[in-house]
Amino acid sequence: MSRRVARLVLGLVLAVAVLSVPAAVTTPSAEAACRPALKSLTLARSTVAGGTSTSATIRLTCRTPRRAKVQLWASPGIRVPAYAYVAGGRSTRAVTVRTSPTTVRSSGRVKAVYRQVVRRATLVRTATACYPTPVPTAVTLPAYVHAGQRATGTVTLDCVARTSLAVSVTSSSSLVTVPGTLTIQAGRRTASFTAVTKAPVVGTLPAFNVTIRATRNGKSAARTMQVRPEIRPFRAGDRFTVNEPILTPEGTDGWVRGTLRITLDHPAPPGGLDVNGLTVPEGTTWTEVTIHHNPYPPDSRVTDHLTITDSSGTVVLREDFTYSVHPAP
Repeated sequence: MSRRVARLVLGLVLAVAVLSVPAAVTTPSAEAACRPALKSLTLARSTVAGGTSTSATIRLTCRTPRRAKVQLWASPGIRVPAYAYVAGGRSTRAVTVRTSPTTVRSSGRVKAVYRQVVRRATLVRTATACYPTPVPTAVTLPAYVHAGQRATGTVTLDCVARTSLAVSVTSSSSLVTVPGTLTIQAGRRTASFTAVTKAPVVGTLPAFNVTIRATRNGKSAARTMQVRPEIRPFRAGDRFTVNEPILTPEGTDGWVRGTLRITLDHPAPPGGLDVNGLTVPEGTTWTEVTIHHNPYPPDSRVTDHLTITDSSGTVVLREDFTYSVHPAP
């Protein structure tokens, strides 16, 4: 009987001993189970306008048992707090990344360091609008204008001018004049100017391109416009072109015949023009005349005379000209 009592007492003692063992001895601690390290550093936006902000997220490999201190660093022009703290029981922390205004596109880095592990992220700053002052971003012009005409252009700034601003305006051609300086009034983003094209005193100006450029504070915007030949009546000094007629036999006596087209480089004025006895009506530019030769020109070239007079009888053009002909196939 005494042995049974002794065994019962021993069992109770062992049970009490097991129940009284501290929990720290029977289960591993949270800190021992999680040794957080720096996993990543990510930016909400990798490109921002200078002077604006974005956010960066610091991520650990697991939840930290107690507050974790992460060191931060950034390139010049980018600002972050010196330290960020990940709260106990958390694995992430967001911080604000601020940037300084800039006149040029630039790239920098944000760096996080925790327990000798380094993570980096690249941040691009684009040029800040209106910094340090508004600059031209666009010049608008018509696609083309004829020589002798005027064209209206517009200069646009990247933001509203707080005070009246002067913008330099230049032309790539001496045949197109623009105001050297254009003033954009306070409270406005745009201003208009007039581009004046010159027409030649005699002859015809061939088509060409001109670039109009607006510049302020080292920044510029430009637009190209085509200047086409002027629209005006034919006058002294203007030119003409002719085709190369096909001459076909006419009968059996050696005569050949063809059609010569004479094209003026400007339309006939009011009252029309007389071209070798043929009338070119007002606003038109060509006439055709039948030519005859006997025999066929041996060198396939013909020299002729052209006289053009206006409705008052004034001779506008008088000259000899040579053109090529071709036999009919």
